[in-house]
Amino acid sequence: MQNRFEICAEKPYPLGCYIDYDKSLVVRAVFVSSKKRGITLYPCADDTDTQPLSISFHKNLKRGAIYSARIRNIKDIDKYESYNYFEDDSYFCDPYAKHVIGLEHFGADVPDSEIRAKLDNKANRISSSTCFDWGDDKAPSIPYEDSFIYLLHVRGFTKSPSSGIASSKRGTFSGIIEKIPYLKELHVTTLELMPVVEMNEVENPIKRPAPSENGAVVYSKNGSFVSEDEVTKRLNFWGYKKGYYFAPRTSYCEKPSDAENEFKTFVKTMHENGIEVVLQFFFEDKENESLIVDVLRFWRCTYHVDGFHLKGARLPIRQIVRDPLFMDVKIWYDWFDVGDIYGGEVPDKKYLAIYNNSFMYAARRFLKSDDNTVSDFFKAMISNRTDLGIINYVCDYEGFRLADLVSYEHKHNEENCENNKDGTDNNLSWNCGIEGRTRRHNILELRKKQMKNILSMLLLGQGTPMIFSGDEFGNSQGGNNNPYCQDNEISWVDWKALDKNRDIFEFVKLLTEIRFSNKAFHSDKPFKLMDYISCGYPDLSCHGKDAWRPDLSGYSHVLGMLYCGLYDKASEDKPFFYVCYNMHWQNMEFALPTLPEGYKWELVVDTALEAIQKPEEIKVPAVEVIDSKDKVASKEVLQLQSERSVRIYKSIVDVNYKKKKDTKKKNGKK
Repeated sequence: MQNRFEICAEKPYPLGCYIDYDKSLVVRAVFVSSKKRGITLYPCADDTDTQPLSISFHKNLKRGAIYSARIRNIKDIDKYESYNYFEDDSYFCDPYAKHVIGLEHFGADVPDSEIRAKLDNKANRISSSTCFDWGDDKAPSIPYEDSFIYLLHVRGFTKSPSSGIASSKRGTFSGIIEKIPYLKELHVTTLELMPVVEMNEVENPIKRPAPSENGAVVYSKNGSFVSEDEVTKRLNFWGYKKGYYFAPRTSYCEKPSDAENEFKTFVKTMHENGIEVVLQFFFEDKENESLIVDVLRFWRCTYHVDGFHLKGARLPIRQIVRDPLFMDVKIWYDWFDVGDIYGGEVPDKKYLAIYNNSFMYAARRFLKSDDNTVSDFFKAMISNRTDLGIINYVCDYEGFRLADLVSYEHKHNEENCENNKDGTDNNLSWNCGIEGRTRRHNILELRKKQMKNILSMLLLGQGTPMIFSGDEFGNSQGGNNNPYCQDNEISWVDWKALDKNRDIFEFVKLLTEIRFSNKAFHSDKPFKLMDYISCGYPDLSCHGKDAWRPDLSGYSHVLGMLYCGLYDKASEDKPFFYVCYNMHWQNMEFALPTLPEGYKWELVVDTALEAIQKPEEIKVPAVEVIDSKDKVASKEVLQLQSERSVRIYKSIVDVNYKKKKDTKKKNGKK
């Protein structure tokens, strides 16, 4: 029996399609100029009796470019599982779909007509016992100064068999959950995920199937017919392309059919462990601004995510950050006009943050001993703001991995099949003497030291540190600085490198412990670089080979930074820290600044050491300095600093000070 249904106009918002509580079908969709437009409903895959149902929309349902309708009396409507829109002879999936069917297998080339939106049945959803229970889920809401960001690609993070997790969970949100103990051991507070929205990652130049005389499958490419073998398909592994922005990626799920609940479980579990979830969203320049705002609102409300890293040249940033829903959401972008956003006032809490590529450039140049770098490096290290956060990084998803930064001077992207023309040439890298892999012990040790050096810069800088997954233990991409199309060992994190470079991982743990246990390294306010409490020391001071005499000349490759603990009101012991950066290719001598009476310096970190050692195990070669009345001269020791290394000193109570003082008094009486 033919379907006899009633179609009437409906309000145009919100966009999307669903079966309402009264079993009517509500459709709100945007169609461009076309002669014929409408929706096709499809039954479940195992239902061979029910046929697809196509319904056309008349122009009287149109307001603007939106066609909105409520369709009643569709026979056996509960038997329909999915739908597609059509315009003339072409089909397309609803861009407002909350769940997409057909893209469950990563890398599979699926024709557009077979990518369908799951039909949401509100009546079934209300009566379902599987409705997700958020419980008492709460956002961790961690301040930027207390945050440590870990950027990862969901598939690449655990897809390798070396990840050590069950094969069904590799490359999924569930796989990340398995790594929570590891993330907590690393002191990670915030996960940043590369795009997780549904998309067809195959970059296929095919327009649509075209008929052939002999029945062979041929395709339309650039206006001409070619065979499938002649079509060059590319894989967009990273995911920076237009997608179905309202749907979580099913190929990142252990159970693709339950993607919505699986991602909700992921976010809830992260929150239970005190870890924030920030999502990257890439929007093309021509993307509709209202859709962008709708997308962010949806993910905030539906999935409880903690923030967004927005990527794209033309985004309605002002509209987004001033939206009342996002007043307590972390939003990251390349820049913000904070004067326009806040009207000159300083917010009570920072939620906006900029990705600070100037730190990356300054740290990389200083690391490789370029001239004219000390001043820029010092500015990058102390960069901090009261109106927004600053996110520091030395390696992002694009560009060299940390291990490759110290192993290659030139990119090696041949496997991308673009004649090594893709990817940046401005890597600011140094291979430590040999390009690529080597067995030479001295080169390998220098590379490890360089990795520790730049990790020290990252984790001791005032901005919020961000590290890309695997960099904390020297994961390599073989010199490929643009593996956007590599779904293989090049882009997958090699967890075997963790055993090989355990010392790098332990070093990162040590640095995060030092950073977050001492407010001097993660202040919520910028340093004033002056003695504003009249204690005899500025809150932060800059030094050179001689204490209190910084050398910021173009030929300088050394820098000392003295952090005064007396400004930390919450700390009981109020320790001083002195960090010596020697990026010179020769040993340099640093004069340690004089501490208040009753304290002495203790060496706690030395990147020149092959392994992490306890302070009492570190032997410090020292030369006594003649006592002087000159306040700028060190009265402690003249410390020999090995080439290209970083040392961290901490003030401790000199237990022998009182004894020495008592002895002097006794001798004076005599």
